[in-house]
Amino acid sequence: MHLERIVDTFMDLARELYYYGSNATEIENYITQIGKTYELDVQIASIGTVLYITVIDRTGKSLTRIERINYTSIDFEKLSIWESFIKKILKEKPPFTFIRDEIKRIKYENKNLVHSFSLLIIAVFIASFSFSFVFKGNLLESFISGIVGTTVYYVTINLKNKILRDFIAGFSIYSIIEVFNLFTEIRTYPILAGAIMVFVPGLLLTNAIMEIGDRNLVSGVSKLVESVFILGALVLGAGIATAIWR
Repeated sequence: MHLERIVDTFMDLARELYYYGSNATEIENYITQIGKTYELDVQIASIGTVLYITVIDRTGKSLTRIERINYTSIDFEKLSIWESFIKKILKEKPPFTFIRDEIKRIKYENKNLVHSFSLLIIAVFIASFSFSFVFKGNLLESFISGIVGTTVYYVTINLKNKILRDFIAGFSIYSIIEVFNLFTEIRTYPILAGAIMVFVPGLLLTNAIMEIGDRNLVSGVSKLVESVFILGALVLGAGIATAIWR
């Protein structure tokens, strides 16, 4: 297979891993291992939102691809499918033509693998309810937290800008809680804590810390900064709502 197709194959795999939530260290390790399996020298770096891949074949010919990933769609089920496929490649060493055909097939299946929206909403409600209960909310407050978290999640689900989404979420959550406060006596803190936890960028923060720990400093620090800005937007939105209602 031509080197161009080989590099494109590596980029396809790296892109899908990044898109569905894998951290930089895992992406680099997987792609490097595949390169070694096929006796290719693969240099890959996942830095922030950019993937750099250089492949050098046995004759010394090299080719580089650079691609920017504009946004991600965290999905552990789809990520698991890609990781299983990569492990199969490492174990069986199939021809690259087979790999490219399988990539097309998995992309098509993932595109049609639509999670039930009702189950997603139920999961958000349960998460908000549970976190509120952990923060010492009673049954009524936990139930309200679930309603608030679910409502705001539904309204903001299609926003691609994470900072804008979390700002709106923080502002909306506190405002809706204050509306509930007009009709019944409730404590704001456990409801706010439960509803707001749904929007905390937990995976992004976890990946940032893991990458920094693996000395993937540029990617780790960039994700850490991004997570701090997202958290800041969440807090700022709730803070502005607090100032308005008081």
